[in-house]
Amino acid sequence: MGETDDFEWDDPKDAINRGKHGLPLLLAALLFEDEERLEAVSRSSTDAETRLIATGQAAGRVLTCVFVWRGARRRVISLRLASRKERRAYERATRSGQ
Repeated sequence: MGETDDFEWDDPKDAINRGKHGLPLLLAALLFEDEERLEAVSRSSTDAETRLIATGQAAGRVLTCVFVWRGARRRVISLRLASRKERRAYERATRSGQ
Protein backbone atom coordinates (compact mmCIF):
# COMPACT_ATOMS: atom_id res chain seq x y z
CA MET A 1 0.00 0.00 0.00
CA GLY A 2 1.23 3.49 -0.86
CA GLU A 3 0.96 6.20 1.73
CA THR A 4 2.06 9.57 2.99
CA ASP A 5 1.26 11.23 6.31
CA ASP A 6 -2.15 12.37 5.01
CA PHE A 7 -2.96 9.96 2.15
CA GLU A 8 -3.10 6.25 1.39
CA TRP A 9 -3.94 4.12 -1.65
CA ASP A 10 -3.67 0.57 -2.94
CA ASP A 11 -0.66 -0.04 -5.17
CA PRO A 12 -2.66 -2.27 -7.57
CA LYS A 13 -5.30 0.50 -7.81
CA ASP A 14 -2.52 3.00 -8.51
CA ALA A 15 -1.32 0.86 -11.44
CA ILE A 16 -4.88 0.63 -12.79
CA ASN A 17 -5.35 4.40 -12.43
CA ARG A 18 -2.05 5.10 -14.23
CA GLY A 19 -3.12 2.84 -17.09
CA LYS A 20 -6.64 4.22 -17.36
CA HIS A 21 -6.08 7.92 -16.64
CA GLY A 22 -2.31 8.36 -16.94
CA LEU A 23 -2.08 9.79 -13.42
CA PRO A 24 -0.46 8.40 -10.26
CA LEU A 25 -2.67 8.47 -7.16
CA LEU A 26 0.10 10.25 -5.26
CA LEU A 27 -0.62 13.33 -7.41
CA ALA A 28 -3.92 13.70 -5.51
CA ALA A 29 -1.95 15.19 -2.62
CA LEU A 30 -1.24 18.26 -4.79
CA LEU A 31 -4.93 18.67 -5.61
CA PHE A 32 -5.67 19.05 -1.89
CA GLU A 33 -3.16 21.92 -1.67
CA ASP A 34 -5.58 23.94 -3.84
CA GLU A 35 -7.46 25.98 -1.26
CA GLU A 36 -10.17 26.76 -3.82
CA ARG A 37 -10.91 23.11 -4.61
CA LEU A 38 -14.51 21.96 -4.65
CA GLU A 39 -15.62 19.00 -2.52
CA ALA A 40 -18.94 17.17 -2.42
CA VAL A 41 -20.38 13.80 -1.49
CA SER A 42 -20.17 11.42 -4.43
CA ARG A 43 -23.31 9.87 -5.87
CA SER A 44 -21.59 6.49 -5.50
CA SER A 45 -21.61 6.77 -1.69
CA THR A 46 -23.32 4.03 0.27
CA ASP A 47 -24.61 3.77 3.82
CA ALA A 48 -21.44 1.84 4.66
CA GLU A 49 -19.01 4.34 3.12
CA THR A 50 -19.23 8.02 2.27
CA ARG A 51 -17.24 8.70 -0.87
CA LEU A 52 -16.22 12.25 -1.56
CA ILE A 53 -15.25 13.91 -4.81
CA ALA A 54 -12.81 16.81 -4.99
CA THR A 55 -11.99 18.96 -8.01
CA GLY A 56 -9.06 21.33 -8.06
CA GLN A 57 -5.83 22.30 -9.76
CA ALA A 58 -2.65 20.23 -9.61
CA ALA A 59 0.30 20.06 -11.96
CA GLY A 60 -1.25 22.77 -14.15
CA ARG A 61 -4.47 20.83 -14.81
CA VAL A 62 -7.91 20.62 -13.25
CA LEU A 63 -8.25 17.15 -11.74
CA THR A 64 -10.98 15.21 -9.97
CA CYS A 65 -10.28 12.80 -7.12
CA VAL A 66 -12.63 10.29 -5.47
CA PHE A 67 -11.65 9.49 -1.89
CA VAL A 68 -12.88 8.36 1.51
CA TRP A 69 -11.71 9.28 4.98
CA ARG A 70 -9.94 6.48 6.86
CA GLY A 71 -9.18 7.90 10.26
CA ALA A 72 -7.10 11.03 9.72
CA ARG A 73 -6.05 10.05 6.19
CA ARG A 74 -7.70 10.42 2.83
CA ARG A 75 -7.81 7.06 1.03
CA VAL A 76 -7.55 7.87 -2.68
CA ILE A 77 -9.77 5.72 -4.89
CA SER A 78 -9.25 7.40 -8.26
CA LEU A 79 -7.73 10.46 -9.88
CA ARG A 80 -8.52 11.70 -13.37
CA LEU A 81 -8.75 14.81 -15.51
CA ALA A 82 -11.88 16.74 -14.60
CA SER A 83 -14.79 16.43 -17.00
CA ARG A 84 -15.92 19.51 -18.92
CA LYS A 85 -18.81 19.97 -16.46
CA GLU A 86 -16.46 19.66 -13.46
CA ARG A 87 -13.96 22.12 -14.99
CA ARG A 88 -16.71 24.67 -15.64
CA ALA A 89 -18.01 24.37 -12.07
CA TYR A 90 -14.48 24.81 -10.72
CA GLU A 91 -13.82 27.80 -12.98
CA ARG A 92 -17.12 29.45 -11.98
CA ALA A 93 -16.37 28.91 -8.29
CA THR A 94 -12.83 30.24 -8.47
CA ARG A 95 -13.82 33.27 -10.56
CA SER A 96 -16.58 34.21 -8.13
CA GLY A 97 -14.13 34.06 -5.23
CA GLN A 98 -11.82 36.69 -6.74
